[in-house]
Amino acid sequence: MSEDAENDNTTETGQVKPRPVFLSVLCLFSFIYFALLSVLFFTCLFYSGTITRVRNLYVPEDVYSGARLLILFCAGFLLHGLAFAGSVFIWYSRKVGYFVLAPSCLIIATWQLFQPQISIGTTGVNIVLIVLFGFFLKRMH
Repeated sequence: MSEDAENDNTTETGQVKPRPVFLSVLCLFSFIYFALLSVLFFTCLFYSGTITRVRNLYVPEDVYSGARLLILFCAGFLLHGLAFAGSVFIWYSRKVGYFVLAPSCLIIATWQLFQPQISIGTTGVNIVLIVLFGFFLKRMH
């Protein structure tokens, strides 16, 4: 079984096939995307009280508690951090990376779909990343 997986990634001379250029570009994009969002959510953890006060001041019809936003920022940090870790595993051609990245992106995209102020761009990016990385799943081991 493991011999089949090794044969898919090696040429007839026994050398490992190079990573496709599109997969490299996709990994670099996901590194930057998920790292920036992870840092943003991590920073928001420290300022959740201030963010809650300002948000409730300017949007008073839907009052958020500090704890609710803190949980949101923690979940965002963990999910984007897991997706970043998954993209690192994919960079090293590990199949487990896809199984870490895909659920994280799917949870993020699903949560965003049920929000009244949906962001089509970031929801679309998460779904497209799942699909595009899925095309390269057979090349990973």
